[in-house]
Amino acid sequence: MLNKSVYGLSPAQLAVAAALLVGLTSLLSRRTAIVFTEEIFIEVGEEHVYDFLSDVRLLDLVHPFRVGAFNLTPSTGKDGYEEVEYTNIEKVDYFGLYEDALVFPVHTRFMKPLGEIRSSYDVLDGTLLAQQCFTLSAAERNGANGTLVTDTSRIQLPWMYAHFTIWKGGEAHHRILGGMKALLERGYRIDNLPMGRLPNHYYQTMLLEESLEIKPVFHMYTSYLS
Repeated sequence: MLNKSVYGLSPAQLAVAAALLVGLTSLLSRRTAIVFTEEIFIEVGEEHVYDFLSDVRLLDLVHPFRVGAFNLTPSTGKDGYEEVEYTNIEKVDYFGLYEDALVFPVHTRFMKPLGEIRSSYDVLDGTLLAQQCFTLSAAERNGANGTLVTDTSRIQLPWMYAHFTIWKGGEAHHRILGGMKALLERGYRIDNLPMGRLPNHYYQTMLLEESLEIKPVFHMYTSYLS
């Protein structure tokens, strides 16, 4: 029978400590779900808001953590809606101690008849799974016509990451909508974008495609390069 102490703990105390450790690990890794919902009124028509959101690269202009959207692969779904898959890169600051880059796939569907743009995210091989939806609807505020934008995200993740995600995710959603409002109400339109309004890496990619005589698939390219 084992009766020697380990690190000053008796076998019974070690058993209790082991049980507590297992319980704590189970609690921290237990999956939970959180939901973000943000709304904002933008004093422009739905078409302009939809056009902004229909090129996923433009989120770089308003997303506080986005580095870029790469490897864009447009397609048409079985139901006729346009889709795009791409690699998303974000830089996240952890309490000012260090920064880390997250690289993960995103699948976005453009459901214009429904006034919706839906995206699904898979971060760290299923550690965080998210479904996001921008919903656009005509609205009126204080006598002005415009668009009510509702940004809803449903996220499944381990409990240990929930509070940090609520903090950083809430900040991102708030700043994305605020940035869109500021840009669009100042007259930002995709049909008159001058060169230089997107980050340089996008133009470098498009110019490479042009030099290789690859016909652009994304309908935005023509406007950017003309």
